[in-house]
Amino acid sequence: QQQQQQQQQQQQRKSKYKQAKKEDFTWDFDVNDPWSVLGISRSSSKDEVSKAFRREMLKHHPDLQSQASEKEKRRATERSKLISDAYRKVKASFKK
Repeated sequence: QQQQQQQQQQQQRKSKYKQAKKEDFTWDFDVNDPWSVLGISRSSSKDEVSKAFRREMLKHHPDLQSQASEKEKRRATERSKLISDAYRKVKASFKK
């Protein structure tokens, strides 16, 4: 019986994970343009890029959304992934 409960819990976790993956969020920026994800212009300096990254992560990090619902936390998680990815891409463009 205990093994059955563990299997059910695993199924529920997998179901939640799949649900989060299926959710499509609409954003007020172009997800394919890392500069717009960070809310900065293409002429921004390295320092401005770093500040924008910190500002956006503080605003949208899921761990800082203590009063948020589960859906809002999933949205914040997706947003923070987009922000991190955008920062990585913009930072790499400075190295070229």
